[in-house]
Amino acid sequence: MDRLDCNRSYDCFTGSGIAEEFVAGFILEQYDNKDLTGQEIKVAIISDRQVSGYYYNAFEKQFVIRDIKPCLITVDEGEQNKNLSQVNYVIKELADFGLNSNDWIIAFGGGAVIDIAAFASALYTGKSRFIAVPTTLSSMAETGCSDKAYLNSGSRKNTASIDISQTAVFIDPKYLSTVPKKYVPNGYAQIIRYALLADFGLLTDLIELSGSSLSDIRVFLNRVYAARAAIDRKNPVLLTLGSELSEAVEGYFRFMNYSEGEALALSLFATVPDKARTALSAIYIKLGLPTELKGVSFNAIMNSLKDSYRKGSGTDRSLVCYEEKDGKGSWTIKNPSTDEALTILEDRLKKITAVSSPIASNEEGV
Repeated sequence: MDRLDCNRSYDCFTGSGIAEEFVAGFILEQYDNKDLTGQEIKVAIISDRQVSGYYYNAFEKQFVIRDIKPCLITVDEGEQNKNLSQVNYVIKELADFGLNSNDWIIAFGGGAVIDIAAFASALYTGKSRFIAVPTTLSSMAETGCSDKAYLNSGSRKNTASIDISQTAVFIDPKYLSTVPKKYVPNGYAQIIRYALLADFGLLTDLIELSGSSLSDIRVFLNRVYAARAAIDRKNPVLLTLGSELSEAVEGYFRFMNYSEGEALALSLFATVPDKARTALSAIYIKLGLPTELKGVSFNAIMNSLKDSYRKGSGTDRSLVCYEEKDGKGSWTIKNPSTDEALTILEDRLKKITAVSSPIASNEEGV
């Protein structure tokens, strides 16, 4: 078992098999050799149906043999299900299970599961302690260094946030083998964003990872976390690179047609300077990422963006843009007016979708 340098106050461990072998032992270690005779320790394991179907029996065994009482709470995976309704359901289940401050909540799944579990843990009055066991590349890249969880509302993304107070993160690379093909790009896109902002070498590592030739996930994730830390130090607002357009795409389809990673990958592709797009296109092909927005017209997404700005949700948002000066390029943060922002986003949208579409005339009023 290796310790990752995630630049956070909590422990972050990685290694093949650690999730099924060491989580229960870690929990018992937190009681500082306190005599637990007569005391029942409980763990509520929040997961989705696919992950729990593959792994729950093996994951649960470590608690049973140590006299820790487990309870599985299943939620629906995916951005479309990351909402307060699911959080409320989890809190009800936690209360029915009788969790208290002596007990633990474990998020066992991808990013949506971890966000739902983190919200429930923060809001639940039992004040149980929180552990994350991410099972996708995206959640491994994010959970190891994230300090916030987010929920959506309808077609609006990240409308609520809360600080995460996790005790530890356990990253087991064996879970990557069963990630559904549609969700694999989620992790790729986030790491591409880190690469563009801080460490181009991550793109080479990402190609090796996608081809199953990366030899050491620990080295890779430490490099990911180092890039994230460098961006945080420079300006955390840089981490919103590409968010405006990707959120518009996700929201238009109500999180159904394009995964979070696919939408972000498209937006990043539209945001890079023209001279970099050809090279990035070759990387996207190797990673199986889209370079063209399909199933919707230019006008439909543009009208969605205009509607968002008219309602004020985009008017206080900075835009991360690439600018060149004296032959040198860098990412800068702009605070444009509504008209200026929409002009920038319109130019980006043109890079990934046909301006004219056979269905455009039917979507003018969308």
